[in-house]
Amino acid sequence: MGPGDMSFRNLKSSALPGGNPVRHESLRPAPKLTALTLILLGGVLILGAAIGLAKEKKPPTRTVLGVVIDDAENAIQGASVELTDRQTGKVLEIYSQDGGHYQYADLRFDHDYTVKATYQGLSSEVRQASSLDTRTPLVLNLTIPKPNK
Repeated sequence: MGPGDMSFRNLKSSALPGGNPVRHESLRPAPKLTALTLILLGGVLILGAAIGLAKEKKPPTRTVLGVVIDDAENAIQGASVELTDRQTGKVLEIYSQDGGHYQYADLRFDHDYTVKATYQGLSSEVRQASSLDTRTPLVLNLTIPKPNK
């Protein structure tokens, strides 16, 4: 190369005292450090995904509960309490417990339901649990009238 040649190599070596070339270290990290970094990054990603899944909440549900009584307000244990999902037509049946209590849980807020109690061949009025009613729990007491003689 001649004195007028201005290549990058000449500039670099001539810029130093004595014209010695500069030795550059590799900017790549050591293999062990790279592996450790990847493991830590993978752990952080997995932990983040696990936290994200844990935060996924199921939609809120409603509870319909009440007491089955007769005209004299005596609790009726063992009455059949029928809940019908108006959207799907699905019918669920349970029996009133001690004190006449019944409860349906995990019902959808966006569905309408009807509830009716039956005991010894007599039925209560049909009560409505509307999707527009956002109370939870929704208390629907059911009265089974005494037979007419």
